[in-house]
Amino acid sequence: MGSGTSSSFRIIAAGASWRLFGSAAAAETLLDAVSGDDEQNRMLAGISLVKAGQRSFELIRKKIDAGEATPAVIRLLPDIAGEKARPMLEQVAAGGDGEKSAAATECVELLDRIKKLQGRIGDRYGDGS
Repeated sequence: MGSGTSSSFRIIAAGASWRLFGSAAAAETLLDAVSGDDEQNRMLAGISLVKAGQRSFELIRKKIDAGEATPAVIRLLPDIAGEKARPMLEQVAAGGDGEKSAAATECVELLDRIKKLQGRIGDRYGDGS
């Protein structure tokens, strides 16, 4: 087993620990991995954070409030919370903090596109009656 496999196993274990028990150490491992260089670990950590839903939303909110959220972590918010994340993303986007602001702006634009597509689908198919 190579070090990459060992590292991936650590991320998977951290994801399970975060989702099941809310382990703060596991959460930090996942946040570090999402912002790291290893593509596979970024993906595994991101999936775990998204699957944890509300727990991850609150974690990222706290990181944003503390000024500690990375752009990669901010980009998870639409997948974790959808429209619920919009006010937080708009606030970060307006903050003018370079890469973080740009990441939040991308997320708001993504939410806008999703909303527009949902409107088109609703117009096309109506309410089902």
